[in-house]
Amino acid sequence: MTTTDRVFEILTTEGHYKSLQKPIKIGSQEFDFTHILSATDKGNDLVLVVELTGATDNTSVARSILAFTRALDVFGSRRSVTVVLTSGQADKELMNAINRVCRVLPIGAPSGANATQHVRDWLAVLLPIKSPPPVEHLANWRSALEENLSQVMPQALITQFILQAQNGKDAVEQALAEDIASRADRTLEDGETDQ
Repeated sequence: MTTTDRVFEILTTEGHYKSLQKPIKIGSQEFDFTHILSATDKGNDLVLVVELTGATDNTSVARSILAFTRALDVFGSRRSVTVVLTSGQADKELMNAINRVCRVLPIGAPSGANATQHVRDWLAVLLPIKSPPPVEHLANWRSALEENLSQVMPQALITQFILQAQNGKDAVEQALAEDIASRADRTLEDGETDQ
């Protein structure tokens, strides 16, 4: 799977972007990019995916993007534009030319086992924020903690530490230090009486 394919898949499945028909026409001008995606629901983002290859002329890419954003301005569009550059390396002149009119994500061509995750990380600004687990899952933390600790310490000690936890880390450390000192003293006393 190419980087461009990964970008398209992540944005359409996780970001719920829809692919627009190419070439896209604004007024009398037609624009053709590798992929043109539009946010759904309440989003108004437009994402232009541009695959850079060895044969890509960076000047013509910059001209196309500048003309596209200018055409949107002329028609009073309030859509923000993000350009995702994939496969090849974007040169500094291309980046400088287009980053004044749109957000630019120069992904390149990540490879290896974590390539998809690297692409997803670059695209994070375009993806919905993942919500933390519902409070119901966190509400029963005490019983889950007691269950896990019951295998390694007595219930009375678990209860003591959980109560001390309400007073902060220092209180738990103090209670633990006292318990260790108490056990050490008992062990030493038992050792002396055995002799």
